[in-house]
Amino acid sequence: MNISASNKRLVKNTLILYLRMFFTMAIGFYTSRVVLSTLGIVDYGIYNVVGGIVGMLSMLNSAMAGTTQRWITIAIGVNDSKYLQKVFAVGLTAQCIIGGIVFVLTESIGLWYLYNYAVMPMERIDTAFWVFQISVFTLLLNIINVPFLGSVIAHEKMGVFASFSIVEVIMKLIICFILTITLFDKLLVYAILLFFASIINFLWLQIYCYKKFSEARFRFGWDKRMYKEMWNLTSWTMVGHVSLICYTQGITLLINLFFGPVLNAAYSIANQATNIINQFSSSFQTAINPQITKSYAAKQYDEMHKLVYRSSKFSYFLMLIIAVPLFYEANFLLEIWLGKVPEHSVVFMRSGIFIAMLTAVRNPLVTAAVANGNLKKYQLVVNGILMMVAPLLYVAFKLGATAEWANIILLIAMFFAVLASAFMLQRMIFLNFRAYIKDVIYRIIVVSILSFTIPVFLYIQIEEGWCRLIILGIFSVIVTVVSIYVIGLTSNEAQLIKELVLKRINKFSIK
Repeated sequence: MNISASNKRLVKNTLILYLRMFFTMAIGFYTSRVVLSTLGIVDYGIYNVVGGIVGMLSMLNSAMAGTTQRWITIAIGVNDSKYLQKVFAVGLTAQCIIGGIVFVLTESIGLWYLYNYAVMPMERIDTAFWVFQISVFTLLLNIINVPFLGSVIAHEKMGVFASFSIVEVIMKLIICFILTITLFDKLLVYAILLFFASIINFLWLQIYCYKKFSEARFRFGWDKRMYKEMWNLTSWTMVGHVSLICYTQGITLLINLFFGPVLNAAYSIANQATNIINQFSSSFQTAINPQITKSYAAKQYDEMHKLVYRSSKFSYFLMLIIAVPLFYEANFLLEIWLGKVPEHSVVFMRSGIFIAMLTAVRNPLVTAAVANGNLKKYQLVVNGILMMVAPLLYVAFKLGATAEWANIILLIAMFFAVLASAFMLQRMIFLNFRAYIKDVIYRIIVVSILSFTIPVFLYIQIEEGWCRLIILGIFSVIVTVVSIYVIGLTSNEAQLIKELVLKRINKFSIK
């Protein structure tokens, strides 16, 4: 099988993003521990509650961000430079409008919630107010940055995208050092320093895009038809982001409401740990998303289906390789990372691992749906399922359920959302639902059962510690990789992987 130019580019971009991931992950482990120990568990929980409030009210920006990037990618796919310039200008104008709307929402509804419902010590409420204000302005910078970052990803400049992330984590490392020596309020200093880091990234991205992309100019555009289509797509995309709020920030706020900031900190720590697994698939997904959208723009539906199938499976399998040892060694790894493990963190982390893997399966389906643009029925069905998470969780907590039920309810909802997504895409992009179940869902279920059950005897027989971590880690990776190759891949996919590996080996041997 010959490897196409798009596959070569995909492999290159994926490798770049994985190098980025390992670098940011290594520093992220250290900075998270320092921030937690320096701020303390209460202030750390307060920061995450404030972030949750701002995040909830930024869903309009999240929806428009996906729309803007979709239009930029399609404009590149049809190879029309004038159209691309118009799309960028209209997208930038739309983001500025959204910035104004988000500012009004955060300064009204956000502050009202902060003062009336957020649970925190009374002596920290004034500090929380200023952290909130700084977080709002940080968000506004990110809103304006959307079209510029969208251009970087749409042009598949993953090396540049990776460099932005690397600089960002280096700045966070510097911030951690400053936190340990500052004599001022550490929570407030932390928020201020993160804001200045955002300014630096903002300016750097603006300068790069201005020099490299002809469409990336800070000018406003107006096209009534394009605005109408953008806002129509955004309005239905926002339904998806409302559901996202329900099972991210909504859960955070409900845990705070019923259990307080200490449980918030435990939930946040577990989420940071599971985000490591997310990075294993998101790096691959970021590299393949532009190709899915460009295939749709070029009406290459067979190629698009192939990309959706493979990205669903490969994203899941990439996560599974690291998920198994993380699942079994959650307590020990959290002890290494944090020293003292907050109560409930291990349970949150283990259930969060399965949620992250199901999300990885669903993400390519969402990309395909957004590429199509006709989202009304898709969003009502799929995200209607996910929007039930917060109401169900509220009722469960009212009836006396423990905090761990947050992830259990979300896990069940996510499973049905994956099935509903694939079913709805039958009409949208002519996806074969039965083939998707057979080639994707069935294979990942079988591989997962083998990968999680075979290492159990090592977990039981060996005492917790470095020895078990190393032995179980190596053994589980071998079991998972073999299961993926033998059961998880089709013959064509196995052949493709074999060719890629052999090509890399030959390339290094020649050197």
